[in-house]
Amino acid sequence: MDIVFVISHVPNPRMNKRIEVAKTLGKTGLIYWDRETVSIWDILHTDIKNIKINVKANYTSPLKRITPTIIFGYKAIKQLNKLKPSCIYTANIDMLIIVSLYSLLKKNKPEIIYESADLNSLIADEQKSVIKRLFKKMLIYIEKQLCKKINTLVVTSRKFYEDYYSNFVSKEKLLFIPNMPDLRAFSNFSRKKKGVFTIGFIGAIRYKDQMKMLIDAAEKTEVNVLFAGEGLDSEIEKISQNKSFVEYSGKYNYNRDISYLYGQVDAIYSVYDLDKNNVKMALPNKLYEAIHCSLPIIVSKGTYLAEIVESKRVGVAVSHNESAELERVLNKLNNDKSYYFSFVESCEKVKDEIDLNIYNIELFNRFDTILSNKN
Repeated sequence: MDIVFVISHVPNPRMNKRIEVAKTLGKTGLIYWDRETVSIWDILHTDIKNIKINVKANYTSPLKRITPTIIFGYKAIKQLNKLKPSCIYTANIDMLIIVSLYSLLKKNKPEIIYESADLNSLIADEQKSVIKRLFKKMLIYIEKQLCKKINTLVVTSRKFYEDYYSNFVSKEKLLFIPNMPDLRAFSNFSRKKKGVFTIGFIGAIRYKDQMKMLIDAAEKTEVNVLFAGEGLDSEIEKISQNKSFVEYSGKYNYNRDISYLYGQVDAIYSVYDLDKNNVKMALPNKLYEAIHCSLPIIVSKGTYLAEIVESKRVGVAVSHNESAELERVLNKLNNDKSYYFSFVESCEKVKDEIDLNIYNIELFNRFDTILSNKN
């Protein structure tokens, strides 16, 4: 096997884009963990070897996943021994530990590409308990040691590298690939032209307090809300019960449904919990999707995302825990057309920057070099 992906979930749209590139270079396989909890995505690449490993595990707590991770790791290494990849593409510290253990036992070691799209919460956030502080120190130490052996570090936000990985990963290993969409999925996009002003949250649904804040603000400003995706399903249904202005469409197929979903909304909501340090550094796919569709995006103040949004003038930053500020923004977007279309025009000016092919070429070249050196 040329390239094998080892990841802790069904591939999301971001990882599917990486697999798409790998397939053009050689025989590609996928080992993924089905935690038997939240099912957000479906398998897209059915033309490669897909190996699902079922191990039930907690969805949100890394500490509660330790034993299931060990079980998954044992099973994943058994599969890697059969596939014998020349290159392994993985993401997140737990998966890096597993593939590094596999590599340690091999005479002909595979090259490892390690992607970080979110910092582990135990690493990124301040920990209060003694046990969690010890785990934080241990994880940072382990990641530093394992990153000495990787071929490439892929980050989706430059802040991840500047604020953390630059301390122990050289720039020569760095590959920045923003979480931009494959624009083919938006080929049928048609802008919403009528109806009640609607703000959309489209993607994996997290951060209950910020979702509740959106519902509360929308109710007071008489705008509609569309939730599309899975995650906090029961929570969203509970807090939006008997609220006719809230629509929850549930799980969707990205390539088939994303352009339709963006065509149902007038603005995009991407306000997350600022108490999570990862949120301060991350650049979600919603940024690039909103710009491409020329839809204003609402984000959290005090984040790198807010810096980008405000510098490009493609949206508004609000406090992540003050509903009154969000209400004012929704009111103005809904009722002040010149204000609303100023963001639309700014999106139009920078939408040519949304070009994933530029970054895919760099990833292609990295894969190609690895495989050429292995042959």
